[in-house]
Amino acid sequence: MAAKNNIRSIRFSDDTLEAIEAQVGRNFTEKFENMVTRCLWELPAAEQKLKVLEGKIQDKRKQLIQLEEQIRKLKTLGSQLDYFEEVFQRTIQTWEV
Repeated sequence: MAAKNNIRSIRFSDDTLEAIEAQVGRNFTEKFENMVTRCLWELPAAEQKLKVLEGKIQDKRKQLIQLEEQIRKLKTLGSQLDYFEEVFQRTIQTWEV
């Protein structure tokens, strides 16, 4: 373990103190060092993962927009088919007379 030659006196907010105390470690110094180390090593990986997930979300949004457009077109087509069926039925009825 590295020598601990640096002595500092700093003030923490209650929230920061709670965050430090929630870390794994036998004493305050270990807990603080563990928190800093985790932030240094884990934060970049978490940020990269977030960037990938945001890209996937953007892709899914584009897919959703495309699906909504297809649904709109299908509804329009369905309405047109209903209209043509009605016209067809009326035409058949006029021939039967």
